[in-house]
Amino acid sequence: MIEINLLPEDLRKKKPEFSLDLNIEAEKLKFWIAGGSLGVLILIFTLIFAASFIRKTQIDGLLAREKDFSSKFSQVDSVSKEIVVLRAKMSALDQLTKRKFLWTEKLNQLSDLVLPGIWFTHVYTDSENRLIVEGSVVSKSEEAMASVGKFMKNLKDNQQFFKDFKNIKLESVQRKNKEEKDMVDFKIALYFQ
Repeated sequence: MIEINLLPEDLRKKKPEFSLDLNIEAEKLKFWIAGGSLGVLILIFTLIFAASFIRKTQIDGLLAREKDFSSKFSQVDSVSKEIVVLRAKMSALDQLTKRKFLWTEKLNQLSDLVLPGIWFTHVYTDSENRLIVEGSVVSKSEEAMASVGKFMKNLKDNQQFFKDFKNIKLESVQRKNKEEKDMVDFKIALYFQ
């Protein structure tokens, strides 16, 4: 609809002249808000990217330190195992050196008690505080097992030799026949007091 204003010009309502300026100012304000929002978004994105880069660098550094620690831990673990083995050996040596007898005398007594047909293959102490005597016996006239039994009885009955032991035990026996001879491999354990 068309409006006709018949009032004189000075009485007429005047439209504000700054309304066009308001529209221009509103447009500028929208532009600045959009630009500021875009700038804030770019700043946030840049901060997130920088934080992500810093975290990745920190994680890579921590992984490198963890790898270094794991290699050092494996070295420490191997040294720790060696220490345990050495302590066990030291304990065995301490027990051997605390004995109130001379090993030369004990071994000489042992060789004096050996019966004909018996020979030793190994004589040693173990970690269970025992003297182990391994050997073999060949017998023509009697059974080889009887010779092992007599040898053990001689060891136990000899007060000078057996005074440092509390028990004697036949650990293992393996019987063989060679050229129609009875042969036995044996292992005897003498338990120290």
